[in-house]
Amino acid sequence: MAVEPKLKTRIEESFARQKLMVAYGAQISVEGPGLVTVRVSAKDFLLRTSGIFHGGVIAATADTAAGYAAVSCVPVDVSFLTVEFKINFLNKANGDELIAKGLVLKNGRTLTVVSVDVFVRAENIEKKIAVALVTLIKENN
Repeated sequence: MAVEPKLKTRIEESFARQKLMVAYGAQISVEGPGLVTVRVSAKDFLLRTSGIFHGGVIAATADTAAGYAAVSCVPVDVSFLTVEFKINFLNKANGDELIAKGLVLKNGRTLTVVSVDVFVRAENIEKKIAVALVTLIKENN
């Protein structure tokens, strides 16, 4: 099932105003209702001195993917705020690209719960490096 074009455009325009994601050079892809992918190419300022993606970059990208996954389920203009966030880092995040895939698990009246799988891509191979569980609350505009 596809996201209606008007909603997809609204998400893409909102994402373009996310100053942190703009600084990261991130890109968003709305895959369907409740499914969003955010991609970040490796840049020196996003990496630790060891050359792996910084944990803060991973967490911010996962949180952003969760928020837009939630937005993709709601046809009206609604914003979401994160009220709870948990992330487990599973492997070293060394790669050319960071990929956060947000999937809505529960779209409730007030709270929405999103699972985010985070990968790095190196030499066209994806490796899962983190998983996050994010709870968001609807904030009517």
